Amino acid sequence: MTGYSQSIETITKKVSDKICDCIKDDLTSYSEIKPEFNRCYDKEFNNIFSIVNSEEQKILTQPGALEKIKSGIVSTLNSNCDKIKKLIQSELDNSVEPAAKSRAIPCPTNFTGTDAVKMGKRSGEIIAFNGLVTQVYSAHNGKPYYEVKLEGGNTIWIASLVTSGYEVKGNILRILGYVAKAENDEFAAKHNKADYHILAFCIIDLKTKQMAMLPGSELQVKQWVSGEIPKAEK
Repeated sequence: MTGYSQSIETITKKVSDKICDCIKDDLTSYSEIKPEFNRCYDKEFNNIFSIVNSEEQKILTQPGALEKIKSGIVSTLNSNCDKIKKLIQSELDNSVEPAAKSRAIPCPTNFTGTDAVKMGKRSGEIIAFNGLVTQVYSAHNGKPYYEVKLEGGNTIWIASLVTSGYEVKGNILRILGYVAKAENDEFAAKHNKADYHILAFCIIDLKTKQMAMLPGSELQVKQWVSGEIPKAEK
C-alpha cells in the first residue's frame, strides 16, 4: 500500500470512529441506522479538518481525496463499529430462524465452475457460489479485487463492493453478487482477461461462518438467508 493510500485509509478510519462514537447506543434495529448515520455523518464530516493532523490535512486538499474517504466510510463502519455490527448480526439472526422452521437451506448457491463459460448469458443476474481465493489485489477504491476457483473447475474474478477481511488467499468463501461486464475498468483489465466479473455485495467466510454485506442490501441478504436467491431489479 502506498503512503497516500495508507493516509486515506487512516483518515477514513478516524472519521468513521467519530461517526461510530456519535451514533446513539440505544438503537434496536438496523432500520434505525440510516437516519442516525446521516445525522452523525453531516456533523463529523463537516469537521474533518479538525479530526486529522497537519500532514493529513495536506492529503485532504489533493484532488479526489475527499471522495475516496467518503466512499470508504460505510464499509469501515460496518467492519469496525460494534454498534452497527451488533445490529447487522441481529438482523441476520432474525432471518435464520424462519428459514430453519421452513426447512429451507439458508444461503443457497446456483452457480458452479461449469456455468462460468456462459457468464454472458447471465449478465445482470444475481448469483451465489463457493470459491477458493487464489489471488488478491487492492483496487483503486480500496476494495479487494480477487480471483476464486469455483467448484467444478474454472476461475472468475470478484470486484468486491464490501471490505470483509475474508479475502485471503486459501480461504473458501460463499459469495452473493451481480454478474457484470468488466469493461471500462482499467484496474480489472490488468488482471482479469475475461469479459465479466462479479460485483459481490455479500460474503460468507465458510470456515468461521461470519458474514459481511454491503449496506443497503439487507432485504436481499435476508431473502438469501431465508433460502431464496434474490432476483436482480430490472
